[in-house]
Amino acid sequence: MSIFRGSNIGNFTRGGQTTIHYLRMIWQVVVQFSRLCLILFVLAIATTYWVKTTPLERSLAVGYIEAYVKYEGLKIDDATVSVTYPDGRSRTIPAVGFLRNQEIHRVLDRSTHALAFGVVFGFLALAVFGFVAWRFLNSTGEDFANEEFVRGGKLVDSKELTKAIKRATKTGGMTVANIPIPKDSEPAHFLIVGAPGTGKSVTYKEMAEVIRKRGERAIFYDPSGEMVENFYREGHDVILSPFDARGRAWDIWTECKEDYEFDQLATSFIPDQKSNDPFWATAARIVFAAMARKLATHPQRSNKLLVDKILNADMEEIIGFLKGTEGASILSEGAEKMASSVRAVMATYIRPLKYLQDNGPTFSIKEWVRNDDGDQWVFITRKDDQKDVVKPLITAWLDTASSAILSMEPCRDRRIWLLIDELPSLNRLPTITDTLAQSRKFGGCGVLGVQSYPQLVSIYGRDEADTLAGMCSTWAVFRFNEERSAKWASLGLGSIEQLETNEGISYGVNDIRDGVSLNRQRHVRPIVLPTEIQFLPDLVGYLKLGRSFPVAQFKLKRKSLKKIAEGFIHRDLKVALAEPVEAAEEAKEGHSTTTAPAESKKNDYVDGALF
Repeated sequence: MSIFRGSNIGNFTRGGQTTIHYLRMIWQVVVQFSRLCLILFVLAIATTYWVKTTPLERSLAVGYIEAYVKYEGLKIDDATVSVTYPDGRSRTIPAVGFLRNQEIHRVLDRSTHALAFGVVFGFLALAVFGFVAWRFLNSTGEDFANEEFVRGGKLVDSKELTKAIKRATKTGGMTVANIPIPKDSEPAHFLIVGAPGTGKSVTYKEMAEVIRKRGERAIFYDPSGEMVENFYREGHDVILSPFDARGRAWDIWTECKEDYEFDQLATSFIPDQKSNDPFWATAARIVFAAMARKLATHPQRSNKLLVDKILNADMEEIIGFLKGTEGASILSEGAEKMASSVRAVMATYIRPLKYLQDNGPTFSIKEWVRNDDGDQWVFITRKDDQKDVVKPLITAWLDTASSAILSMEPCRDRRIWLLIDELPSLNRLPTITDTLAQSRKFGGCGVLGVQSYPQLVSIYGRDEADTLAGMCSTWAVFRFNEERSAKWASLGLGSIEQLETNEGISYGVNDIRDGVSLNRQRHVRPIVLPTEIQFLPDLVGYLKLGRSFPVAQFKLKRKSLKKIAEGFIHRDLKVALAEPVEAAEEAKEGHSTTTAPAESKKNDYVDGALF
């Protein structure tokens, strides 16, 4: 290691060498530039004088100078000068007579005026040249110092992106941070990512105002209740929540009209297990769908009755009821341990059904999606302390809406908005990937909110999580506090390939060694570094629209909206259902216990048959 590294002497030496070297280079540029300016100045004067005078005037001017030097300067009394006329004649005139000739003086006055004009023109030409040369040299130096764009994305401000969008395409009024969104990009879906409190809710409200103004339909998963407070219209919009007093009635049979729809809903309710054996989830879905399908014709069917009988009825009664269905093979006699484990898996996910109210008209999500008339919104809500209880139910509702969009008649002018805040807070939505991939021609517009990339991966897996993000054309990226999510967001915003200039300085005792080296190399860099995302202030983010548009940094402004409804109104529940005989944890371990039903429960059965 050099003895000068990190020492005051070393710092002084480096500073002195580099400063002196730069001063020399500046002086060299100034000298060369001045010489060039002087040459230009003289050429301008000479050219102007030549154009503005005749050959005779130039000849007399030269003769006058010669006479003045000989007679006045050298004091030669008999000196003569030779003057050549335009016709070729040459005449020798005494110098003193030449200097005192009035006619010659009049001719010389015109030459003097021409020379003065040439000087003025020379100064003007020098000023113009100096300005142009300064701009050229400064621009050239800046080009060498700055990176040169080659290909990829660019980072601009929001105003420049807005101008580019308005020049290139049509907009429909939808905005993000007051940046217009191309109309064709709306059904290409939105991804809004960032840590809590960074600005996602402000973005949702901005989009919701446009949706409401345009009279379009929307489904909001609103875990915070903020959207209900600002946009819910009593008597017109719908709230789906088992714990909100305003929640509408909903049941499986209003939603499912075909046999396959029961299987689809069962897949939404009961997600794949994290264990390597998929049998338990698959078996639970088969039994649940079979039970719901069988109960469809019962005159007193209800959500509570379904849950109660599945979880508390005698196993023999259930097997008898499912005779002739796919569920009968799962709960066959002689396999009590396996049947109890399947039952325990069902208990984990279908219990939220018992909290649904059965009074009032039953709401159908599929019918709502298929009805193109009106501007009714659906709000799916819950409180934070209820999220684990209602997670399977909300997942089933959103998955039902997602798949229903694909059953409509194609129409690119239609707009049905599916806004899911905190997507990873739900179980896996089985059809969301297909909906994002295919809903464009049906007018479905997805808006997904993600607070953490690892959380999304834990639900969907890395490949499907990246697929979901890739299905969204428009990204609004806010601050992430942890590195992994910031890297994912940086990768999603894209990269840029550019030429970068590296400048090196060499110096030594001998001045010959002093020099500056410049070399340019191609580099591929993220448009936005992960650390830039990690250090973003609140309400500041980046917007990526895809296509050929650049990435823009934006800043949101909080807008105070009028509160028109309560975010959540508690509903008094009086649930008197018995607890299921098996625990969910036993299903994961493959163990279960069978408890004989109480004698009082047998009174609920007629002639030994279920229901």
